[in-house]
Amino acid sequence: MDSATFDTIVVGARCAGASLAAHLAKAGQKVLLLDAAKLPSDQPLSTHFVSPRGVDWLDELGAGEEVRRLTPPCHGIRMEMLRASVDVPYVRGRSGRCLRRLRLDSVLQECAVRAGAELRDRTKVVGLLREGDRVVGVQAVHGDARSEHRARIVVGADGRSSQVAELAGAKEYRGYDNPRFAYWAYWPRKAWDGELRRLGSYLCFHDDRVLRFVFQTDDDLLLVAAGPPLSDLPAWKGRFEEAYMRALRASPVTAAIVEGNRRATDLVGVLKLRFFFREAAGPGFALVGDAGLHKDPTPGYGITDALRDARNLAPAILDGSDAARARYWRQRDVDSCQLFECARYMGDPAYGNKLNEQIFKLAARRPDILAKLAAQVEREMSPFDVIGVGDAIGAMLRGVFTGNFSAWPSFLWAAKTGASVRRAKQESLAALAAVGGSSV
Repeated sequence: MDSATFDTIVVGARCAGASLAAHLAKAGQKVLLLDAAKLPSDQPLSTHFVSPRGVDWLDELGAGEEVRRLTPPCHGIRMEMLRASVDVPYVRGRSGRCLRRLRLDSVLQECAVRAGAELRDRTKVVGLLREGDRVVGVQAVHGDARSEHRARIVVGADGRSSQVAELAGAKEYRGYDNPRFAYWAYWPRKAWDGELRRLGSYLCFHDDRVLRFVFQTDDDLLLVAAGPPLSDLPAWKGRFEEAYMRALRASPVTAAIVEGNRRATDLVGVLKLRFFFREAAGPGFALVGDAGLHKDPTPGYGITDALRDARNLAPAILDGSDAARARYWRQRDVDSCQLFECARYMGDPAYGNKLNEQIFKLAARRPDILAKLAAQVEREMSPFDVIGVGDAIGAMLRGVFTGNFSAWPSFLWAAKTGASVRRAKQESLAALAAVGGSSV
């Protein structure tokens, strides 16, 4: 049986794991990067979106230039809410990128290897080595060959169904099941001109409660998705392609993309997802990316958060202490709790309501609110600070005065969500303080 010793073993070689391996190898660590798949391989369950701040972090890794070469810029987003529409340009003319994961993950894997990490694909972790309650390595299989590899730290970056998390006994908290299912495919970039092409992304909430989104990606393609509420699933079963097309034709922007056009790829779907936090550090192990935190994909936070957390976990691993990795975990929760709840709020079918329609109309005519929307994409402010209480009350009253009495229960729901967010933030700050950390 093959056996080797490393400073850190990273299980999972996609955006979180490959970027963490690159950070650690650049710092001089001996890093083993393992992945169960035959690489390169795709990860279709992804919005692909990397925010402008995330692109900065790609630059730190030496990946930004290649990502820019491969895919066009997204300078903002068009958001539609019922009969309201608002274009949100990113601050200071900056741009995000939406590179398909086959290419993005490959670029990051190459960064890790150039930095000195050892990458092994088709290698599945089947067990953890322990000394007492401490993880000290992994048991792996590659074909018929079994191997053991020891390290001071083992990191699970192996996705939402993380084998490392399961084997380490990392517990889930704040979890819930997705209230939607989704289908998507890639289409040639047709009928995507003018401001939409410059902005590069589109998110739509209509009366039928079907979420529609479009991102422009590499090879002159668009990712076009429809996410109905789970209550619609019986009507879609057995006729997913027909129902997907009908959903896209019901909205003018997506109808213009698909009419007279031919899909470039097969239709892909997901019927069940669960979103959660997991304990992200323990004796000899840590979790990063979706292995430790899986959010609703509606606002497209996932890849940027994975890059952020890999960037923050690296110095905690280099520190070498369990305390440093505990602080990483708790700081991750402080950084993420409001984003997690915002993703939950936007992914709920009830998000498409008359109150939010009034708020979108307000944002379209208020440059100060547009600036705040752009700033929250840049992680410069919380999404729950974009609209003040006074503006929210005003939007609710305008809805009521125009006969849209559903704005009142929507306002109460939004207020309840805000209270939940504040509690989550306070709990996360208290947990960080308990391990000797302070919010940054």
